[in-house]
Amino acid sequence: MEVEKVKALLRAIDLGNMSSAATELGYTPSGISRMMASLEEETGVRLVNRNRNGISPTEACKQLLPSFISLVNSANHLEQNIAEISGVITGEVRVATAYSTYYKFLTDLIKEFCVEYPGIAVDVTAGRSSALMAELERDKLDFCLISYREGTCEWIHLIDDPFYIWVPNEHPAVADGVYDIHRIYDDSYIDLYPGRESDGSLMFKSYDINPPIRYKTSDAFAAYSMVEAGLGVTTVNGVSINQWHGNVTALPISPSYNVPIGIAVPETGRISPAAKRFRDFALVFFEEHKRRVMDIINDNDKK
Repeated sequence: MEVEKVKALLRAIDLGNMSSAATELGYTPSGISRMMASLEEETGVRLVNRNRNGISPTEACKQLLPSFISLVNSANHLEQNIAEISGVITGEVRVATAYSTYYKFLTDLIKEFCVEYPGIAVDVTAGRSSALMAELERDKLDFCLISYREGTCEWIHLIDDPFYIWVPNEHPAVADGVYDIHRIYDDSYIDLYPGRESDGSLMFKSYDINPPIRYKTSDAFAAYSMVEAGLGVTTVNGVSINQWHGNVTALPISPSYNVPIGIAVPETGRISPAAKRFRDFALVFFEEHKRRVMDIINDNDKK
């Protein structure tokens, strides 16, 4: 099975369109269509559903996707190993974080890494910790700066981030300087990332609390704005409490709740040579800048 055909299939599925995949990968639309037809003939199953809006994987293809991804990753690892034997360090590292607060820190890390390893490309994305962990386990990411999640990966703990709750400035709890989490039953709760696992949902689960959800949103700024408008309250990570400045107060939660934040990377045997270099470089970088990491939290605590 030709790896290039599988790479084309995976990219077409990611983009949802054969023409877009052809343009990105340097093929003609008819050329990539022939590649898909060849793969379908080779596997003996239909791999994509075609419609006027693009393509989507068939059920058979979904079952094969983990193997396809593993095949492409193994080929990439082999290419990197062969290049290193020849004295060339190359490859790509797919990096992600769940916290925009750390973008500046992360980009500084990437800048220094790329000076040291100019032949390694770095792709950066963002998302929720649970979703990023799932992508890591599917071998679609190489390095995640996220809160702790169960998974088959190497976990490197960095910090414990205290959890807060955003309330309007006129909320009675502001005078107390702390928010008793059981007080949530007296407030309207704004559910951030409804129906999906998040740091907030895990916190409530740990306290066996079902908050009275009144509003829902998947956008953090929308949640902040709703709090500012007096519609309710919502939970927030300590590293994120000062992204915006308005009629909102971030109160520590009682009993206190900390979110472990760290690095998740593929286990030994699954990690690519390029990703391993990035992980090792990142650990040294984080150790050298540990004070800076902690200052992000401490500065938030003081504001």
